[in-house]
Amino acid sequence: MKLDARSASDLRAHVPRLLSRARALLKLSGGPEDRLGPGELKRAAGMVSELHEGLVGERLLARAATYDRPVHLGAYLLWWWPQSYARVRAALTLSALPFSLAGRTTPVRILDLGAGPGPAAIALADHLVARGVRVEALLVDESEAALGEARALALHRPNFTLTTRRADLSATPLDASLGAYDLISAAHLLSELPLTLDERAAFLRKLCDAHLAQAGALLVVEPALRETGRALLEVRDRLLAPPAGVSPLRALAPCLTQQACPALVNPRDWCTAEVSWDAPPHLLQLSRELGLHAEAPLSFAPLLLSREVPTPAADLFRVVGVPPHEKGKKRLFVCAERGRLAVARLDRDATEANAIFEEASRGDCVRLRGLSEKGDGLRLGAGGTIERIVPGA
Repeated sequence: MKLDARSASDLRAHVPRLLSRARALLKLSGGPEDRLGPGELKRAAGMVSELHEGLVGERLLARAATYDRPVHLGAYLLWWWPQSYARVRAALTLSALPFSLAGRTTPVRILDLGAGPGPAAIALADHLVARGVRVEALLVDESEAALGEARALALHRPNFTLTTRRADLSATPLDASLGAYDLISAAHLLSELPLTLDERAAFLRKLCDAHLAQAGALLVVEPALRETGRALLEVRDRLLAPPAGVSPLRALAPCLTQQACPALVNPRDWCTAEVSWDAPPHLLQLSRELGLHAEAPLSFAPLLLSREVPTPAADLFRVVGVPPHEKGKKRLFVCAERGRLAVARLDRDATEANAIFEEASRGDCVRLRGLSEKGDGLRLGAGGTIERIVPGA
């Protein structure tokens, strides 16, 4: 996937405010509105490095209290906020939302859990406001400092009202009086809750029972690590096949099947998406300073759920793996109702009608026609076609 032009433009519009807030938190000297000045780059990079080391490996800083420290919160605004925003905007293109926006006169209600300084809620709001509707969002997080930054970043945005509530989601259930929401998001939350997989599934099930509108959707985004990615798939299977007497949720995306996730059959597999983007200039500065790769595609593990979903067409597939080019052929791993499959196209069969096969990336939804069965999977021949589909565009 590639971040669409509107999402990229919306993200760029947030950068001056992000830099301004981060400079205040990190006590930086100041510089241009779209990048870091020479005198502030080294200090900013040091704070980003400290937080980065605490969020990978043993993930000792993957907790809400981390963002009560101004240096960590400022580092998050500089480095992770733009990336989280881009991932959520990309996740919204994986599927059309189940509720209609056409002719809507009432606001779309968003509940953002583990919201931090608001990248997910603001990404969702920007996506919806661009489609001509008003948005009301409630952000819930344990860190009041992070919520304060969310309020500051959303200040005076047209057709968007944001309120916040401080709560420890692992200990305190949400107030039932909050009502129903059209869209509930939990970005980088599940893996930070001290819950078993069964408890995570129960948490999301109770959340949807109490607060998801009948035609609403739940969006979960997790880090694209094998541990967190496979854990999300385990939770998915529990939600799609709950205990007797409990209504199941259905998978909107990235899944094109309601069966048990085929990626869990092999312990080396999991399911992620990626989005290519043009990183903001200040991220490229930090990337060069730290030896990281902000210009690389952003990987993430998404899951979009609803109560009812349409049956996908039989010729639709989700790309879940892109192996290196082999001698004489290109392969993709795709997922659909039939499970996880390999599709190959021989180099001699390359045509203009199937040229996208060479460019497909993880998370793409594609329509494949003219497939034939082979002993090692499916084959896209010279007469076959491939079309990239963007359901939520």
